[in-house]
Amino acid sequence: MAANGRRPRRRYNTPGVVNDNLARKLDSKELERRLERSGQLDFDQQYRKRKETEAEQLARRRARAKAAVRPAQKVSIKALLGFAAVASLMVALLLCYIKINAISRNIVQMKNQISELKVEQVALLTQYEQAFDLATVKEAAEAAGMTQPSDSQVYYIDLPGQDQAVSYGNEGAGVLSRIFTSLGRGVYAVVEYFR
Repeated sequence: MAANGRRPRRRYNTPGVVNDNLARKLDSKELERRLERSGQLDFDQQYRKRKETEAEQLARRRARAKAAVRPAQKVSIKALLGFAAVASLMVALLLCYIKINAISRNIVQMKNQISELKVEQVALLTQYEQAFDLATVKEAAEAAGMTQPSDSQVYYIDLPGQDQAVSYGNEGAGVLSRIFTSLGRGVYAVVEYFR
């Protein structure tokens, strides 16, 4: 052995140390199981090896029932009327939104007009106050040639009598008409009360 230059193999019993080849030998059953799990085995071979469970049979039956062609169903008149009602309500809602939009646009325009009119009102009030300003009126009167009257030009008139007015009318017919008027009002009040 020493001539070959090889050293004899030592085997250690230390945990975690591997003494042999790490490659695993797979038997045919284990290889078959792995191929089955990975999907490389033929589909028919998988089902030959294991029986189908009741749950899988039930699922297959349900799938067949879903795939069966159903006869064409009639559309009910109630459904058509419902869709027509919904469509008409949607059109009405759309028209209402259009009207609301137009009204809001008009409101904005009116607010702008109001603000312009307020500015114009202030300008006109200032012109009005300037027109009736006493100093301005006095200057305009003097420019036209008017002057203040003197004391010799002012005359006071005293009228004899009292400060009162007298109305003359048909006194006899007035009493009778007043009686009929008050009776008519009373009848009218009673009729209105019972309405």
